[in-house]
Amino acid sequence: MRLLLIGYNDAALAALDSCRPAGSVTLIEEKDLWEAKGLAPRAAKHACLGPVEFARYQQDDQFLSVVAGLGPFDAVAAGLEYAVLAAAQAAELLGLPGPGVGAATVLRDKLLLRETTSAAGMAGPAFQEIRSAADIARFAQGGPCVVKPAGRQASLGVLLLDAGADVQEAWRYCSQADEGRQLANRPMEWRYLAEERMHGPEFSTEALVRDGKVLFCNVTRKHTLPGPQPVEIGHTIGVQDDPVWRQETERLIAAVGFGSGILHAEWVRTGTGPQLIECAARPPGDRILELVDLAYGINVHDRWIGMLLGEPGDLPSLPGRAAAVRFVTGPGPGVVEAVGGVEEARSAPGVARVEISRHAGDVIEDVRSSWDRLGLVIATGGTAGEAQSRARDAAERVTVTLRPQDV
Repeated sequence: MRLLLIGYNDAALAALDSCRPAGSVTLIEEKDLWEAKGLAPRAAKHACLGPVEFARYQQDDQFLSVVAGLGPFDAVAAGLEYAVLAAAQAAELLGLPGPGVGAATVLRDKLLLRETTSAAGMAGPAFQEIRSAADIARFAQGGPCVVKPAGRQASLGVLLLDAGADVQEAWRYCSQADEGRQLANRPMEWRYLAEERMHGPEFSTEALVRDGKVLFCNVTRKHTLPGPQPVEIGHTIGVQDDPVWRQETERLIAAVGFGSGILHAEWVRTGTGPQLIECAARPPGDRILELVDLAYGINVHDRWIGMLLGEPGDLPSLPGRAAAVRFVTGPGPGVVEAVGGVEEARSAPGVARVEISRHAGDVIEDVRSSWDRLGLVIATGGTAGEAQSRARDAAERVTVTLRPQDV
């Protein structure tokens, strides 16, 4: 197997280490990100990772000249959101399976996605491109709405506005959202939209798709923080056999013309049925695929790559147990003095993993995007409720002590 991975993904590489040949993965990454994220020592731990090539792929097609000089490859995959279009372009260039450049273009732009799914007759909220606070005001007409960037990730810049909200502040928050080292150090162009607020429980579907046909479809219950910034605070996988989720996923695939790959679609289950929030053509974040592995007893990263390679293999239709992740957040902005309770969390019933990414001396902010969370707990259980409770209870054992940041 010779895999071209565009965009460094630690979880994907870790999953492939155990089942794919040493040195079989070639990585393309932005040099800015490689250095800013300090990826070299992390990459060195992965036996499956071979050559690393630097090229510009974020809103840039310079990488294509690099791809043309590499290989041959058997499959191409996107490791990150900002690599989705690049991976589709590389697959097309090399004549390999992929989502298709048209589908990838639509899935990288929430405005295009709304236009495409609306044209296909899928239910969804009213929406409009915005370029200013005045545009928000005209769209909302004093009522509630959502404002968001059309092409960002990790809930960055997403704001839920109540009736009468400050549209000037909303536009500033949305249009000036910064994710630092997640972007290459060069100018980028972004679009923004406002849309009608949807109400109901939130879910996601994770699907493996070959030639437009769904081979595997999981359903995940999503939990977000209350308030105007809906950052994800947890996810739960349990037995979910409602056929509506697969049906809606299949309608989405047909609407965007998706070919082959992995899809992560987010939905609100409203009173009239599921409505799409957004969809990404790459592995989901937030350790959702680790939950899938635990719940179904498979290595879904390996199944994803194997599918692109044309390898046969049966996939389970329902999980054998439940799994949940709960994210650890701080008590507010400040400087971390101490983190306690980690070992107590690890020893709690059903806990499979505890990770804390912030330590004494680190500066933390209010939780405005996924990057502001401090760690996570993953747990399993016989039911979704049990797994969710175990993850939440263990996360609550972790204590974070702060002091004010020096001015």
